[in-house]
Amino acid sequence: MRPLLTCSLLTAAFVTAATPPAPAPGSAPEAAPASSSAPAGPILPERKPDVIYVPTPQKVVDEMLRMAELTPEDVVYDLGCGDGRIVIAAAKLRGVKAVGYDIDPERVKEARANVRAAGVEHLVRIEQADVFTLDLTGANVITLYLLPQLNVRLMPQLARLRPGARILSHNFDMRGAKPVEVRHVTVEPGGDGDFFVDEDGNHTVYKWVVPWEPEVAPR
Repeated sequence: MRPLLTCSLLTAAFVTAATPPAPAPGSAPEAAPASSSAPAGPILPERKPDVIYVPTPQKVVDEMLRMAELTPEDVVYDLGCGDGRIVIAAAKLRGVKAVGYDIDPERVKEARANVRAAGVEHLVRIEQADVFTLDLTGANVITLYLLPQLNVRLMPQLARLRPGARILSHNFDMRGAKPVEVRHVTVEPGGDGDFFVDEDGNHTVYKWVVPWEPEVAPR
């Protein structure tokens, strides 16, 4: 998921669906794999995506997952999953369970097809959902590629994650939360198998760990 040449051309996606139930206190996060070919609940009236979808280059996906320090017990939620590349890569890399959420039915259809093609249907689920309505506490790794103001809008939901949960954001920070790590990734323009790549090919990945340290605004 990736901004084209400006912040306004960006990946993401959301759609409206039932909120997943929160796990019992002290229990391990779990995302039960389900058929990626059908939604888990009734589809409610749709709204338009907040941003235009552009894919995150695979090189950036790989760096995000390295920074996440995945373990086999982790559960990954990708908010605005696009074609499903992050959740598919997470499942293949560590065998973790993962759920991708997207508001665009076309992206959901594409992602489900990619999950089937990758043979990870037993680990990965794709849901049509509006991410701002979700209970995210079933995950301990969250990946984002949204606009800065959308990251901030998600902060109340993200703050309810278990201590130690990791949040990774491609290119955009989260005002008010100090990242524990920031890495830069260079991708050749038009390279990495994707058409949508910045002209300069410079990407940034931000990482936070819950509970995050408040970021003091400069005076």
